[in-house]
Amino acid sequence: MSEPGYVHRGDCVYLPGRSWALRMIPAPRSDERYQELLNDHHRRSGWVVYKPVCADCQACQPIRVPVESFRPSKSQRRILRRNDDIKVELGFPEATQEKLDLHNRFVATRFNKGESAFKDLASYDEVFGASPITTREMRFRIEDRLVGLGVIDVTPQIVSSVYFFFDPAESRRSLGTFSALREIELARETQRPYVYFGYYIAGCREMNYKSRFQPCELLAPDGTWHPFTPPDAPAT
Repeated sequence: MSEPGYVHRGDCVYLPGRSWALRMIPAPRSDERYQELLNDHHRRSGWVVYKPVCADCQACQPIRVPVESFRPSKSQRRILRRNDDIKVELGFPEATQEKLDLHNRFVATRFNKGESAFKDLASYDEVFGASPITTREMRFRIEDRLVGLGVIDVTPQIVSSVYFFFDPAESRRSLGTFSALREIELARETQRPYVYFGYYIAGCREMNYKSRFQPCELLAPDGTWHPFTPPDAPAT
């Protein structure tokens, strides 16, 4: 996996009945170079970055939100009010038993994927710990209880979502949307013009929600960004 150009192949986890191919290379030790890779359809996982190179499919489209022009919708404003009791901490990635337990509850309950659970702190740290990129954690607490954790990468121009998990018992709070809104707020406070939300996949419910943050842009195969408004875009 550490060799440049390694291609991982398997069944697509987003679109049933399809296969995927991910070209994987070592993550660069430069935020500027990583930013260039984000603008070339790449994402990061642990110490590698990957890019879909599926022969017959281009459904995975990077999506970003221009921070200056973003305005939360009515439903997003309600989510902000619903979670005004949550304290948000920004810090360095660190593996703890509290975070491991939260992650394992999330994958077991939310997606019924017990096999995705981490067995120990070392395996958790390998994925969500230190990275060659400037990486931070956004920790979401109700009083002292950890209810959500977002891993984000921070480059000179970009806040990039890497992964978010939360306590399934708090699902009514819409913490995924709340986390995304706080990432946009962080980018605005630090004068970073864009938040990258990973891939938008039109046929996948778990991924197409990202287009609800308006206005947003999709990255075309030719490397240019274009405004995108889905048919079901929420009212502002």
